[in-house]
Amino acid sequence: MVATCLHLAGFVCSFIGWIGVVVATATNDWVVTCGYTITTCRKMDELGSKGLWADCVMATGLYHCKPLVDILILPGYVQACRALMIAASVLGLPAIFLLITVLPCIRMGHEPGAAKYRRSQLGGILIILLGKVG
Repeated sequence: MVATCLHLAGFVCSFIGWIGVVVATATNDWVVTCGYTITTCRKMDELGSKGLWADCVMATGLYHCKPLVDILILPGYVQACRALMIAASVLGLPAIFLLITVLPCIRMGHEPGAAKYRRSQLGGILIILLGKVG
């Protein structure tokens, strides 16, 4: 019973972590900028934000984003971060599928326990790589 609960808790935590990586990759609020103090900017509605995909400005109720489409102009750290976040997002999908198949409540034919154990190890390694890359 304890092993089943640990498997389910591990799967839920890894799935939530993978969803968090995907959401963090898509968001444009990586860096919030302001010419004044943050409280003054919130009162004046002059906040700017930068992400991996767009630079956004919020001023007097308008929210305008300029997409970052020219890859050669971007700094190297933004390009590297884009590549690592995309790699983490793509790496998480097979890891989640592998971890779904090794849950204790799922049986796939008459497979031996060793095959399920190897899939569990591979899924765990992929999740650890996802954490290191993302």
